[in-house]
Amino acid sequence: MAKAERKEVIGYLKDLKKISEGLPSRYLLAHSTLAVAVGRYFDLLGWDVGFELPFADFDSSYRFDVVAQKTGRTVVIEVKPEVTTKALGQVLGYVFDVEKKLKRARVLLATDILNFPVVIAGGEITDIIVDNAERHGLGVMLADKKDAWLIPAEFLTI
Repeated sequence: MAKAERKEVIGYLKDLKKISEGLPSRYLLAHSTLAVAVGRYFDLLGWDVGFELPFADFDSSYRFDVVAQKTGRTVVIEVKPEVTTKALGQVLGYVFDVEKKLKRARVLLATDILNFPVVIAGGEITDIIVDNAERHGLGVMLADKKDAWLIPAEFLTI
């Protein structure tokens, strides 16, 4: 990554930090609220979006929170209002399964933007996210009721 690009990514992450710090105190948003915000993000970009979708390549009880598809590309989004090691373990299970069966698909962890410090500040959770961004292309989406922000795997590995 070029030096200029690196500065832009760092600037983007700083802007996200300012947004998260500028929000009023509140409880973490519900799963469905976050899923709708993330779905709206992809819909505005012209992707076909589905919620709670089973995939034929997986068993019948297997459902993805949000799936976005556009011109042969698939993005599977797992929504976790709270980011914990247990929640990450569930997401990583999807990462491995999707990697095996949907080769061109990407997996994103979607969470409340209030979790931005947990995702990026260092520690065990950050290490797990960054490690899987490097190895498996795991990205993160942050959302509130109206907006969503994408942090691609490539940004997490800087």
